[in-house]
This record gives sequence, C-alpha cells and structure tokens, in this order.
Amino acid sequence: MMNLTLARVAVVCGSLLLTACAASSLPGFQNAYHTYNVPQPLFDRIKVKFREHGLERADISRDATGRIQLTGSYRNEDEVDQAFTIVQSIVGMKSTSPFYPQNIKEKRWEVAAGKALESYVHNGPPRSDLPVKRALVVGLNHFADPYHLKEIQGRDDAIVVQGYLKRAGYSVTTLLDERATKANIEAALTDLDRNIGPNDDVFIYISSHGAPPVPTSGGQDYRKMSIVAYDSGDKNTMQMNDETEFYLYIQKHSVPDTLVQSVARRPSRSTRVLIDTCYSGDMLDDIQDESSTYILQTNGGEKERAGISLASWTTPDFTSKGIHFAADRTDKGVASGATKTPTAVDRSRNGYTIITATSVNEESLGPPAGSTFVSPIAGQGQLKGSFFTQSLFAYLDRNNGQLGPAFRDARAFTSSKAVEVTKGKGHQTPRQYSTIPDEQSAIN
Repeated sequence: MMNLTLARVAVVCGSLLLTACAASSLPGFQNAYHTYNVPQPLFDRIKVKFREHGLERADISRDATGRIQLTGSYRNEDEVDQAFTIVQSIVGMKSTSPFYPQNIKEKRWEVAAGKALESYVHNGPPRSDLPVKRALVVGLNHFADPYHLKEIQGRDDAIVVQGYLKRAGYSVTTLLDERATKANIEAALTDLDRNIGPNDDVFIYISSHGAPPVPTSGGQDYRKMSIVAYDSGDKNTMQMNDETEFYLYIQKHSVPDTLVQSVARRPSRSTRVLIDTCYSGDMLDDIQDESSTYILQTNGGEKERAGISLASWTTPDFTSKGIHFAADRTDKGVASGATKTPTAVDRSRNGYTIITATSVNEESLGPPAGSTFVSPIAGQGQLKGSFFTQSLFAYLDRNNGQLGPAFRDARAFTSSKAVEVTKGKGHQTPRQYSTIPDEQSAIN
C-alpha cells in the first residue's frame, strides 16, 4: 500500500459497488486502439492454469488487437469468472479482452430467476407497510492476512457513518474488522433483503479492500467487483507467492457486489448505497516474474489499478428502474448538458442513490493508517479515515443532511486533496447515480 493511500478496492464498491478515469474512455479499462503483444510463454501459462483449476474445456485466442480472449466452453458463469481472473492475473486487464465467451451451459440469470421464483413461493407473509429505517455498515481496518491485505481505515470510516445514521433514526447493523467475515456480511445482506418493506429507507455502507474486477456478460467492458471480507485472505494466502493463485482465492472468498445489488433492487421508499473501496496493484507488491514485468510494460511502468466499477450498477436491470447519471449541476441547479431535471421521485419505483468513492482506475485515498487530516469544515479539527467518506459526512452536517449537495462538496474536496497529496500524479473523482433530486435527498 502506498504511504499516502488507503489502498482499497467499494464499488462497490464495485465499487455497489463501484466506478471514469481521464486516461480511459468510458466505460472501459483499456484503450482499444492499442496493439498488444502477449508473449507466448504467458499465453501457454494461462492454458496450464485453466487445466490446474478444472477448466477442461476453457480456451483462449488472440483478438484483432492481440488481447487474450476467452473461447471454449464453460459449465456456468462462475467458471467464466475464474477464467477471467486467471487471464487478468497473468497478462493484466488491459491485455484481456472483456468479451464474454459464447458457450456457457448455465447462465447466472437463469439460476437467479429460479431462486426468485422459489423465494416468491416460500417467502412467507407479506412485508410490512410500516416504514422502517434500516442500515448495514461494514468497515475494516485490518484483515486476517495482513501480509497481502494492508491495513486501512475502513473501520474508522464505518464508525462515523454508523453514528450519523443512528442519529438520523436508522436501525443499524454494524460489522467491523473480525466480525466482517464473508459469511457475516452475506448473512446481513440476506437478512436485509428479506425484511425491506415498500416504505422503508435503506442505507448500505461498505469500506474495505476490493478484489480485481472481471467483465460481465453485458459487454462494453462493463466490470463487476467483489468486496474483500476480513477472512477473504487467511493462513492459506499468507505464504502464497503465486499471484494467480492468490487472486483466485480472494475472488472465491470475497463478497460479490451482486448481493448488494439484489438488496438495492428490493422495492423501498429510498435505497442509498455508498461504497468506499478500490482495487490496488500494490497487493503482492513483492512478486516479480515474467507476468508482472509484462503488465508493467503494458501499463507504461505503472502498477495496475482500478476503482470500483459503477458499470455493474447500470445494466438493464437497473436502468429499467430509472437509474441515471447524476451529472454536475450548475449554480442554477440544472444538470450540465441535461435536457430535463427531475422534479419528483416516482414512488412506484425505488428512489436510488448509489455512490462510489472513486472513478475507474483510481484508488481511494487518505492519510496513512492511524493518521489524520484537517477537516474541510472550519472548526471541526482532525478527521481520521478516507478523504471522501470523512468529508462527505462532515458536509452532510453543514448541508442539513442533504446528500446531493454534500456529495458535490465532498467530491470537490476529495479531488483537490488527491492532487495535493500525490503532487499531481494521482486523481480521485467520486461518482454518483441517483433518482432522488436534491430537495428530497436529506438523510434524516
């Protein structure tokens, strides 16, 4: 982890969770015009890894630009995720074609549809119409594998978020450090999903490292994230010197952001998701081989980094519910470049706000673990945690709980702070998707 950063994946998320970079064309992670020359030994190593992990019918080829493209056949989309993870760990994201293989026996949406039908039949009595404020807050400072998963200040961020939401009347489930295991996070999300009623207000906050993003079946280089839990790395990973094996283990033992999305799909009065995570190439910093050398050369000497991807939140499943990009607004309150600004939320659908601490190819920044920085609000003293989360909740107090204005203030502060601490070499631009106009965005 860089001295000045909290090397995270959020988002959420995904990067819920999530997540665009000036150096990349949206929504992708690579420049399509680039020609890639993946060495044959790396090409062969991918095939060996496929066989080692039971992907007997998986195969690869080179696309028109020389990137590695998945071919062959797969039992299900979990195998496709495995295959993408193997390829990306060996040649990097830029040299991996984002396009899904065609031959997949069992599609994830088919399984999801079956589970949804079963849930409809066996889900018990109707959900209560009585309004409840429900929140899940997850934050980690340290992990079971401290060697690969460096200490951050996610717990410090989560405590601030928890306090704010409790004051706003939310019933908060909080999972910090050792309690934020994969099983506990997934159980808490499942419990939240089962209990959300149509008039509830829902808030989900996650602050952690994140696993490397892999493409989705949506095409256009849309990518999905996974959230690293306390036990995503453990005694099994502490001694790993094979980067591919490490990433495969982390991917398998992390929390998929699709679980967060399934909660956000649940009809409610409002649903807000905030993911402060990033994926950093600083993990496994010490491993140097032909693969890492090739990735560095392809990236112009830079380690591979990606912020939480919002692309997985903007698939047809979500755009059909009215999610749109909350563009920068002018002083008059009109979205820049927009033809119409919504004046009310259609309460027959969810009111969504989905926020990620970074854009694509960015880290979530903050002072070194255990250190503080000066609050952007005069008189508030020192803050401990990430620049974005801490400033966002400081600005919420100043903006009477209105999330829209507070987000824009926090985004401006975070972007400025990122340039300052990296001496112009790094950037961080938080993103927001929302169907809730400013005048109805208050968290209270």
